[in-house]
Amino acid sequence: MEEMFREARHRRMPKGQILIYEGDPISNLFRILEGYVKVYNIQPDGAERIIFVYSPGDMFPLTSFLSGAGIGRYFYECMTEVNFQIIPQARFQELLRGNLNAGEEFIHYTMDISQQFLERISALSSNSAHRKVVSLLHYLVERAGTELDAGASKLKIPLTSQDIADLCGLSRETVTIQLSKLKKSGVISGTRFLTIDTSKLKND
Repeated sequence: MEEMFREARHRRMPKGQILIYEGDPISNLFRILEGYVKVYNIQPDGAERIIFVYSPGDMFPLTSFLSGAGIGRYFYECMTEVNFQIIPQARFQELLRGNLNAGEEFIHYTMDISQQFLERISALSSNSAHRKVVSLLHYLVERAGTELDAGASKLKIPLTSQDIADLCGLSRETVTIQLSKLKKSGVISGTRFLTIDTSKLKND
């Protein structure tokens, strides 16, 4: 989709910057060049529930763009410093209509992202804290992992226990217990930038 963003503006935002608030009017599409953006909503009790993580090459907010509603359904916040491109949705639509190959690529991309969204929602609905944490680690390896060797991957996003709790929809105390068990079994190591033994994770 790079060619669709050739005329886009470039911006760089710091970690913690909220790019879109839930309920904001949406008129632009964003494409990440560097960094990570989390998508979340606020629960009735005030807790943050992280639904998705966008990584380099991803576009958002696709739900607002595809539905035509023009309203942000979630919060979008920089998890790290983020370098991204911005293009008006109306202009993107014009370019898309004139490029069949880009249109097909966009369809495949949106289908893939939608599937990942469904898998994340399914993982969040699990009743098992262990399964939630393990599913999250699988997801993070795919979205933000860099392979160290054939059996290990290091996450490129710094995560606290509270971040992982928000990503799993669990309390920090519960996540701390689960992470302690995974460290003892050798599945994970490190603190903020976790290293994950992917071979052990598959069997967990």
